[in-house]
Amino acid sequence: MASDLLNLLFSFQPDLPELQEKLEYDRQARSFVSQLANVSGQHFLKGADTSQDIFEVLNPTVNSIAYTYALQARIVAAGENPKLQKNIPDQLRPGGSVWNKLALFMETFDPVQMRYVGPEWKRLVDYIERVARVMGTPGVAISPIRAGMLRLDRTTGAFTLTHLHFIRLCMETRSYVAALPILDNYIHSLPTTIPKPVLEQLEYSVPGADHTNSGEYIHSRSGHTDKITVADVQEYYLLGAMAYIGLRQFKQAKQFLEHILVTPSSNLANGLMLEAYKKWVLVSCLANGSVPPLPRTVNCAAIKQVRAASRPYEALAEAFTQIHNLPKLKSQANAGKDTWAEDGNTGLVNELRDHQYRVYISRLSRTYSAIPVSNISNFIGGSVDELTHYLEMLTDEGHLNARLERISKPEEIVVLRFFLDPTQGPLAKTEKQQQQALLGQTERTNILAEQVKSADYRLSLTKEYVEHVKRQSKKAAANAAGDAMDTTWGDGVVPEEEDMMADLH
Repeated sequence: MASDLLNLLFSFQPDLPELQEKLEYDRQARSFVSQLANVSGQHFLKGADTSQDIFEVLNPTVNSIAYTYALQARIVAAGENPKLQKNIPDQLRPGGSVWNKLALFMETFDPVQMRYVGPEWKRLVDYIERVARVMGTPGVAISPIRAGMLRLDRTTGAFTLTHLHFIRLCMETRSYVAALPILDNYIHSLPTTIPKPVLEQLEYSVPGADHTNSGEYIHSRSGHTDKITVADVQEYYLLGAMAYIGLRQFKQAKQFLEHILVTPSSNLANGLMLEAYKKWVLVSCLANGSVPPLPRTVNCAAIKQVRAASRPYEALAEAFTQIHNLPKLKSQANAGKDTWAEDGNTGLVNELRDHQYRVYISRLSRTYSAIPVSNISNFIGGSVDELTHYLEMLTDEGHLNARLERISKPEEIVVLRFFLDPTQGPLAKTEKQQQQALLGQTERTNILAEQVKSADYRLSLTKEYVEHVKRQSKKAAANAAGDAMDTTWGDGVVPEEEDMMADLH
């Protein structure tokens, strides 16, 4: 391997004392990337698959930028856009030597260095997905892509197209649990255009600074993502909701679906909003027992169109709320079975019907501390043995804090005993467990609060906000008598959807 290339590859050492100063780190990192970009890919291939292989010289954690270019050169030499399996060399296939190095790199790279090579990072991630699909094994791409996303941004809160590609892979392979480390993180920012600071070259403004929010280094110019549309964001939330539904986490699914319903629109609904609303109606029943009012921030004209096309779902939800009229829900479900099948919601409707039984049984605890199973079967139908088995399943899965007891009298009867005290029964939690749950919720709330503060700060930097403040100042000066400040933006004019999303491009 040429000494000149080696000298270049090791010319950037992030651990050097002088690079602890962020502006100097930024200057040298940018210079290093510029030099590597001008090196022919053939130089990185010399000594490949031998003891002189560049991969044997570089440390992926310390020399992450150089390692990125070495991986990219190997991929380009083999064909960056393979169409057939035969076009992919064995070493670049899942399980091959270079593939393994690429997967390991996604788990170990220096996240700060990757802020300076956004386009190269994205090409590596895209290549992982592409090869996995061509090989007919899309599931093998999930773990390395997820590792790369979390390594670059441990919160994964700055939305990129990789988020969408990742959840597509998870849904195609039914890998719902594998999606949770990404889905459970709040999306706190979209890749907008970062305005130049009033004073350029401030230490806190460079990518390598200790940013509190990943949206400050993952943006439309960083190269970590292509252009994002409203439909991309909506699809991510819809697929994410479906993953939560597959895991029976209905409250989380409901929140994801609401993100779609409150998307800014020009008084027009799209197909994703329609699909989201239908699922939202069903999931709301499963999560809350009824359909709550829509969020106040929805576009009324768009939602009116959506609701007009979702009447069967609203009728089904109304029947669900009539807990003491179980046959009505069954009748509504059977009447609309073709609609549910066409929309791909048959499973959710069946879950709704089963959930109504659970709600009915759970509400019995408001009246009874214990009740014979035979009394319950007289109302909901079915044999005592079938209902006993069903109740055992409910208690085992944690849907009821109750226990079945068999009492021997002249003949054995089965009694369902409820436990209203959360410290008793099969679902009882110790004081320590309750405290840990509260601490976990507090930590999540604090993280969200910091993200809201960061979003407010970024909003204050936008041109629209500055103009808004100027207008208010003029109005305040003109109304010296102390008239109330008009807090509307743009004098009440709602911008069209394209304008509202312009910064995403």
